Amino acid sequence: MEGEKGLQLLHLSWDDVQSLTEEVARQIRESGYVPDVIVAVSRGGFDPARILCDQLSIKRLASLQIEYYRDINESSSTPEIVFPLNADVPNKSILVVDDVSDTGDSLRVARNHVLERGASEVRVATLHVKPWTTYRPDFSASEVESWIIYPWEIVEGLSSMTEKLKLEGLSSSNLKKELMRLGFYRK
Repeated sequence: MEGEKGLQLLHLSWDDVQSLTEEVARQIRESGYVPDVIVAVSRGGFDPARILCDQLSIKRLASLQIEYYRDINESSSTPEIVFPLNADVPNKSILVVDDVSDTGDSLRVARNHVLERGASEVRVATLHVKPWTTYRPDFSASEVESWIIYPWEIVEGLSSMTEKLKLEGLSSSNLKKELMRLGFYRK
């Protein structure tokens, strides 16, 4: 769905996320890579990382949080680690997981951070990759150009898009109709 100034939105269901994550897990298994620890990049990587733990029978799940995007299609100048890696990883093989490689900047920062903590090997997995990314993960399920609305961020996406449409001057009477046209559900 096209939104604010031609922005394409892609709405995903939990079933979509499960299928995409299963595809990433298949690629990892076929590659022969077996990580000791999966590291979720917070916040978008939490759900895919947990599903990958299940799919790959990996018991150890850690995280780190990077802030980069301020809003839909708006980022800061550089990614910032706000919560560093919460696990000891020296000499361990790590799979860093996030939802999407958009610019690639956050993934590069996450990978380097984990390597600096002593990991022996770091590979990266995402559900989606944007064609313009500067960092291609080792594993990914789909390439898309759209701004993705994942099921764990529906309210956030809805609120953000509502504010953007209001700033464009959309009247209250047309706001709900436009949001539904953009793929947000009535409820």
